[in-house]
Amino acid sequence: MDMEMGSQHFGHQHPVVFKDVLNDQTKEAICLRCGEMVFGSSFSCMECEFYLHKKCAEAPSKIDHPFHRNHPLVLLPEPSYEGCFCNFCGKTCEKSVYHCSCKLDFHIKCALFSLNMAEKKLEELKHITIKVPLLFTEDDNKELEKLNCFMCWEPLLESMYFSLDCGFNLHKKCVELPHEIKYPFHKRHPLILQFNVDHFSCKICLQKPSAKGFVYSCSPCRFTVHIKCAEFPPILNLPCHRNHPLFLHVKREDRSCHACRENPSFMTCEETQQNKFYRCSPCTFGLHLECALPPLTIKEKIHKHPFSLFWRQVSFICDACGLQGKLCDCRVEIEYGSYSCFNCKFVVHVKCALEKKGWYKEVEPKDIDRKLAIVPKMSTNPIDCVIEKNEDGEMTKIKHFSHEHNLILSKNLIEGHCDGASLVDKYCDGCVLPISNPFYYCSECDFLLHESCAKSRKQEQLWFHICQRFLILLVGCIFRCDLCQSESNGFSYMCKKCDVHYCLYCATRNYRIKHQAHRHRLFFDRNHKGRCSACNVSVRGLFKCKSCDAFNLHVDCLRLPLTAWHKCDEHRLALTYEEVNKYSEYQFCDICEKKRDSRKWFYHCATCDISAHSYCALGKYPFIKPGSIYKELKDHPHPLTFVRKIFSGPRCHKCFQPCRDLVLECADSSCDYVVHWDCVKPAYLRSEKTARPKTETGEIVEDTSEGSSCIIL
Repeated sequence: MDMEMGSQHFGHQHPVVFKDVLNDQTKEAICLRCGEMVFGSSFSCMECEFYLHKKCAEAPSKIDHPFHRNHPLVLLPEPSYEGCFCNFCGKTCEKSVYHCSCKLDFHIKCALFSLNMAEKKLEELKHITIKVPLLFTEDDNKELEKLNCFMCWEPLLESMYFSLDCGFNLHKKCVELPHEIKYPFHKRHPLILQFNVDHFSCKICLQKPSAKGFVYSCSPCRFTVHIKCAEFPPILNLPCHRNHPLFLHVKREDRSCHACRENPSFMTCEETQQNKFYRCSPCTFGLHLECALPPLTIKEKIHKHPFSLFWRQVSFICDACGLQGKLCDCRVEIEYGSYSCFNCKFVVHVKCALEKKGWYKEVEPKDIDRKLAIVPKMSTNPIDCVIEKNEDGEMTKIKHFSHEHNLILSKNLIEGHCDGASLVDKYCDGCVLPISNPFYYCSECDFLLHESCAKSRKQEQLWFHICQRFLILLVGCIFRCDLCQSESNGFSYMCKKCDVHYCLYCATRNYRIKHQAHRHRLFFDRNHKGRCSACNVSVRGLFKCKSCDAFNLHVDCLRLPLTAWHKCDEHRLALTYEEVNKYSEYQFCDICEKKRDSRKWFYHCATCDISAHSYCALGKYPFIKPGSIYKELKDHPHPLTFVRKIFSGPRCHKCFQPCRDLVLECADSSCDYVVHWDCVKPAYLRSEKTARPKTETGEIVEDTSEGSSCIIL
């Protein structure tokens, strides 16, 4: 229905027509007051491109807003100053605004929507879906994690929220907030829910509110608290201190928190401002606000299971920072809180678990059972069929998903292979390390798998991978491991979203390991800076010894195989951690004949007294299995075989230089094609080592050693 209206009402020189539906417009119609697309009922000019939403056209020239009782909000045709932003949604204002001299500005739709909220006219939200944050699904939206509620300006995913279809970011609990509250620390007057305009510091956390969202405030007394701070109860009864209730104190406390142990005497001014306490008057017990009311359950990105807050006293080594978990007070027996995993023995301090916002997500207690069952989408068992078992229940013959033939269990490396050769210089097709007992072998071809590698699940969550989705076990591809940066054609775990691969060795390492080079267990510390005991390079992010603090190992050197084969010696070379001969004239590499650094690990044969640099003994590509077939080279018609050339061989068909190290030879005996792997490897493997944001590992701080090969993670 069309209806002509008086043009003076809209400040336009031509007659304006009202239309129920805008259906004859070929170009996009933009509302001149809000700047958004026009759909449905609207006013428009027949002679020029003048459009107004019905709601924008009928917007009152002045609003007495319950959330701003001091002055009316006046409708202006444009912002009164540059850089104007809406105090409700935080976005820039470019068209008409509701303005108050208190430095408050609102889009028309934001002012009218908040007015309806204040008057409890919430028809716009009646049919909007209320969403509970789905924390661990494959379709998790990273953009959603960055959004804040327009009322409290806390992360939207902290609580149930209205679907974004309503056009506003709103927690359900914030929309339902009472307009007035009686606050125990300001009994003189009630606190009024209002737009944040006075910019007074919050009386609880002492932080100044931003110029967005809402606060509870008493304007005459200049008493203001954040919405979140107003929710802190004045009295708490906690299982960690059962003797007495804890009272909220808004004055500064010069005491240590009994959960995180931080003392204000050693804190910065900014940290001290946040040092508000729940305190027990009869005792010396006290807790920071955030320590007294931590989330009951969190999902830490460095671990695949959820953590539950554990309020009882327990002695443990924190798996996040390695600190002793039993913190006990000398005067009073105290029970401390910690986060623990339902499904395994992973335990974390409250402080460590909540150290960085991006490392965890909160879980509502009522959603624990429903949301925390993380189940992969397909079967994870890599063994398709068990063909035979022995009396001890061991799987002696299996069908593995990665190979076309059946595999047989062996515990004797000296047993003959299918071609009659010894297995002592063979490599596992999974981790591409020298084969060792027990292992599975194929009686029809050269396929070998360590028993442990054969049991690697087809889908897995890795503790160091930030996105915490299930990674898929891939076979038959060449990749660069995102941790140790080695090129490999063994098994890999791949994250489709992050487009990264992890070699089987790195993927199966835990955050706490035992290495033959050191008598104590090593623990991964993401913040520790020190020199790697293997390569003498300074690194942040190391496996370190907490017992003696004298041994560090970074991820690249952790990957070094314990033994290596080289044609310079008939025996296996053993990875050696200390010099066997202290005389400097003997500290040379028997392969390259150059001097070795006595501070670095090397490979050594005790029988023949031969020593070698690790990179000389292993070659440039130690984790590409010799003898494996490569079929991806498009400019040669035959399959190619990976071969390691210790000495100079025939000339490369690409660069025409003598072939050394890893080369590809034609599998057809009638063809003499040979080429360096460096000359033909695909482009995705040619890029240099780069920093990756996908893992919680480390980075190189400085490199003063010659010839080192270290990762940057």
